[in-house]
Amino acid sequence: MEESWRDIVSAALNQTEGAFRSNPANFSDERALTDHVRSQLVQSLGQVTVSTVAVEDGTSRGSIPDHIDYTRRYNDTTTIDCAHCEVGGPKFPFPDTHRMDLGLFDDGMTLRINGGTQEFDPSDLLAGFEFKYVKNINYLRHRPDMESIKYVDIATDISRLGELPQGVERWCVIFGNYGMLRRDDGQVADNLQALAAKHDVSLRFVLPEVG
Repeated sequence: MEESWRDIVSAALNQTEGAFRSNPANFSDERALTDHVRSQLVQSLGQVTVSTVAVEDGTSRGSIPDHIDYTRRYNDTTTIDCAHCEVGGPKFPFPDTHRMDLGLFDDGMTLRINGGTQEFDPSDLLAGFEFKYVKNINYLRHRPDMESIKYVDIATDISRLGELPQGVERWCVIFGNYGMLRRDDGQVADNLQALAAKHDVSLRFVLPEVG
């Protein structure tokens, strides 16, 4: 994959930001935003080669048949889309319950199918992304008794991205219909930007503009 993938990532994020600002009603949740970015990456960068496929069928329970009839098709996989949602696997530095929103992969990647679930290797990543769509009023309330955990979901995403292997580009993009950073004299934004810098994460906010 050519070096220009970074420019394509930037263009995809810019296009999604523009689409969100133009009509946020077209995006009902974080997955819609993630899919919007993913589709642009795949359209521009296409597919990557798969060097290794490992299929583990697991065992059936009750009257449910083994997955072998379904998963055997993966054995012949040689290429897949360059970007995938809900990325994770046993080699990632965080549990499967915290799968990353979006991953952009390089050629020669490894694909593992475990009981029908796709698992990836973080060493194959070019970039990792986490998205937040801020709609919960708790993000907006001033809660002096809970300052230590304010915006904890965003901070957790940033810290998780920081655990990815060195050389993997990391993006945390926050979308919202509220001016959530117009509080605390900018302290929240400063704290999150400092955390992002610590973990080598590019932090981006797509929020209502002032004025």
